[in-house]
Amino acid sequence: MKKHSIGIQFNVRTYFFRILLLLVIATLALGIILPFASKGAAVAQTNPATIADRFGIASSHLMTFDEQTMDRKFQAMDELQAGWVRSTMAWHDVEYLGKGQWTLQGCDMAVAKANQHGVKVLGILCGCPAWANGGKEAFYPPTEDHLEDWKTYVRTMATKYKGKVAAWEIWNEENIQYWQPTPDPVYYTRLLKLASTEIRAADPAATIVMGGTAPVDPGFLETTFHEGSLDYVDAIAYHPYPEIIGEAGQPPEAKYWPKEKLSGWILNGVRELIWQHTTKPIQVWITEMGYSTGAAEIDYQTQAAYMLRCLINYASTNVDRLIWYQLRDEPPVIPDEAGLMTYGFVKKTAFYYYANFKQLFGSATNEDLSQVSFSCSAPATLESHCFPLPDGRLMLSAWKSDNVADSLNLTITNPEFGSVMLVDPATGARTPASGLSRDSQGRITIQGLPIGKVPVILEVAKVSLTITSVSPNQVSQFTFWQDLSISGSGFGPGATVRLEKGSTVIDAFNVNVVSDGSITCTGGFWSVEAGAYDIVVNDGVGHEARLPGALTVGSGCGTGSGAGILALGVMLGVISLAGSFRLRRSKRK
Repeated sequence: MKKHSIGIQFNVRTYFFRILLLLVIATLALGIILPFASKGAAVAQTNPATIADRFGIASSHLMTFDEQTMDRKFQAMDELQAGWVRSTMAWHDVEYLGKGQWTLQGCDMAVAKANQHGVKVLGILCGCPAWANGGKEAFYPPTEDHLEDWKTYVRTMATKYKGKVAAWEIWNEENIQYWQPTPDPVYYTRLLKLASTEIRAADPAATIVMGGTAPVDPGFLETTFHEGSLDYVDAIAYHPYPEIIGEAGQPPEAKYWPKEKLSGWILNGVRELIWQHTTKPIQVWITEMGYSTGAAEIDYQTQAAYMLRCLINYASTNVDRLIWYQLRDEPPVIPDEAGLMTYGFVKKTAFYYYANFKQLFGSATNEDLSQVSFSCSAPATLESHCFPLPDGRLMLSAWKSDNVADSLNLTITNPEFGSVMLVDPATGARTPASGLSRDSQGRITIQGLPIGKVPVILEVAKVSLTITSVSPNQVSQFTFWQDLSISGSGFGPGATVRLEKGSTVIDAFNVNVVSDGSITCTGGFWSVEAGAYDIVVNDGVGHEARLPGALTVGSGCGTGSGAGILALGVMLGVISLAGSFRLRRSKRK
């Protein structure tokens, strides 16, 4: 679980991707449809679960902490809207004292608190007490003569936490050093089958997940498939940490890049590998991935930016679940700083990015790019996404996969949209997007939005056009012109303002849409008919809002600039008359 110590470089030109992935890419480039590709494409289009439910957080040793620490962790999960928590419920932690001597207090407390907080539990069944593997460390599996004890452990956990633990993952990274002395897919599959049988009998509703491989290891997976593992699981899991996946020849600075396109290809490759062996609907889970701020290349801001890119990118795929590693750093003596918080519970930038990702994108299910188009000067490295939300809003995001600064141009084709807000991924604060224009068909265009390493997030809304007030609400018919401030909602680029009283129409000028809720403009009132005027705002594409009788034009002097000129004229006239009177009096002398 301490990922930066694994030291494995995954080369996509090796076995799996040389034969499968590169074949897929080549045939797609030629416009050829592979027999199995159509099945993958069909599944990739939809995912019925919301993003909020598909994404969770790891707290690997949650069960080992005291109640106060657990409470702080669950408070943080609430703030993150975590949804899921992945934690070990290891055999060597709960039966280490000897056969039949259980220490389940930590598991009891953690599972109970998770249920109280509405957080689903993915429990990892792994490790082995020394008394069951010949006196070795926990990464050695149970020996043949202790397989019944393995079954008892699994049965005990599944029975005790029936309906309380949503899913069970059988071991962790069994394809690398977490299975000693060397990975053994055949013996692992044997333990998997025994565990699955016990879980099915104790809690048929629980989801059974094959232990996550690191990063993918198609050879290991395929061996387990030949051994029948797919008949005993509901999901396959893998751990695509960006620093351990990559193509041969990539530049050194690309080591930690999220590798968005490659990540999608790997996911599709895993699905294709499954479909070659079964027609059973097997889910694909990513049960670990993350960034450690202990790496020299990863500061807090980079961790946050890369994490957000991974989350949004995988949200656009058909991955069934993704557990981010992890909630909190390990103690200082353990070189693992992948947490969204430090060991002392100080929140890193990534904590806020994750929380806002859930808040902004959580209600979406699938990506749909049909209502928006994106472009920039170097489109090959442009990552762009659009997620429709149930309330009709769109959440957009874009960045450059190579981190190079660029300018984003986008067009929203549906004229019903009227509000575009730039969202701060750290705070969730919204500000009106600049550089907006609307064409004659009502399409909104944004030009020159800076993008690069950190994702830009835009919220696009179908807002109803309304007017709530105008200030000032009284002017004089002797006012040449008056600046007005109009409040309401749904104001967008291209809006116009007019005032109406019967057949009298005053077209405002200098119209400035300050935000979707504020317009400033200027009206001319010299010698117009006195009375109450309606304020009318037109959004430029046929929608209008009216506030009847909102502004009264009086017959006396007003306070606008025209009234000021009139008053100045009167004063000058009086002064002139007074001077003339004094002059005439002096002449008489």
